[in-house]
Amino acid sequence: MGISYPEKGSEVPLDSNENLLLPEEYYEDIKDELYFSLRNYPSPTSTELKRCLADFHGLNHEQVVVDNGSDAVLDTICKTFVPKDSTLGYFHPSYEMYSFFASRNDRKAIEIPLDPDFTLPSKIDYLNEVEAVLVCSPNNPSGLHVKRKKIITILENVELAVIDEAYVEYSERDHISLIEEYDNLIIVRTFSKAWGLAGIRVGYALMSAEKGVEYLENMLPYNVNSVSSEVALSALEKKSQVEKSINKTIEERERLSDELDDRSFNPLPSDTNFLLCKKPAFIEASELYQELLERGIRIRTFEEPRLEDHVRITVGDRETNDHFLETLDEIL
Repeated sequence: MGISYPEKGSEVPLDSNENLLLPEEYYEDIKDELYFSLRNYPSPTSTELKRCLADFHGLNHEQVVVDNGSDAVLDTICKTFVPKDSTLGYFHPSYEMYSFFASRNDRKAIEIPLDPDFTLPSKIDYLNEVEAVLVCSPNNPSGLHVKRKKIITILENVELAVIDEAYVEYSERDHISLIEEYDNLIIVRTFSKAWGLAGIRVGYALMSAEKGVEYLENMLPYNVNSVSSEVALSALEKKSQVEKSINKTIEERERLSDELDDRSFNPLPSDTNFLLCKKPAFIEASELYQELLERGIRIRTFEEPRLEDHVRITVGDRETNDHFLETLDEIL
């Protein structure tokens, strides 16, 4: 299943939010089905994958763009749809790369602090300072879903709203239906998380057809190679296997949350495949990280003041989670 029990000297990666519950058969089946030409160039705009994703989400193929990972998607969105004389707002704490995409494209960006409970600000004054907003839902690292009412408030007050839904498959709530109502909305997705394909670097975005055409005009051609396209296409045909792993992850997430709560870790509710926890007062996050690392387990810690007493833990399969909890008990 997913990740095997670690041998001595190996590491259990509970820090990078990869899908650890997909069976090896999933990957073997994909490899067995691969067919592509090494001699020929791939489609300049990943035409077949675009059409399959459009069918998958019930959209027109012109409303889908595919690129070399969701980071490339977010970077091109920033370059294409955020004018140089406007301001992009992004929430904090959230995905660390958002400010980088703005700076590398010479766009002004401001950091909007989340409320103390890691939800979007209750006051919407920040909307007067920005023309575009980038929001991660469910958010990384909190794991919290952004309510539709707050998304609509953003959409009705800015020129562009981008929702990074990298972890949305682990949530029962997405915002795709809003695309037909709001042409200033772009939704970004990835194959790196629930689909378990971080190695192929395929991301995509859903938007209005007009924005889709404009995106393609600013995207480098041949950005997604033939191998990655074929792997993504094959994965889409295995939706049932992915859904099964998602359901198991959610089940394990709730169990792991309860177990961590019993150990005074205070996990936040999560709509993702990870848990953000406030660690017990009697141990420093850096000490906990080192103790676990010496025992072959990696978790995520944070240097910024607001998160320095928190740790983020990826949900594994039952055997992996039990091993983590047993190791945690040894340390505590």
